[in-house]
Amino acid sequence: MTALDGNELTEPDPSWNSFCENPPIPDHPSTHTVLGAAAAEVLIQNFGNRVPFSTTSASLPNVTRHYRGFTEAAIENGLSRVYCGIHFLKAVRDGYDLGRAIGREVSRKLGAIDGN
Repeated sequence: MTALDGNELTEPDPSWNSFCENPPIPDHPSTHTVLGAAAAEVLIQNFGNRVPFSTTSASLPNVTRHYRGFTEAAIENGLSRVYCGIHFLKAVRDGYDLGRAIGREVSRKLGAIDGN
């Protein structure tokens, strides 16, 4: 069987199935990842990264996730897009980097406004 992705190093897996329905979106930097990384960076700038917390998702009501800090949660948030088959890892990495940069800039601007 030949892959249709133009990459001779990959082989299709006919048994693979996505965890969620795949939307028809291009593989640009993952917006989901950008938003999560930006939010995490703002929280890190204000509270530090060593803030353990737990959360339960509305879509997975019986699953509670535990995090050691905001970075860990932001990374998992981005990887969810790979697990769902929406993005490749590069789009998630690019989204994470972009989100962190946005979060740092937002924190810098807000610090200037607040006088910090």
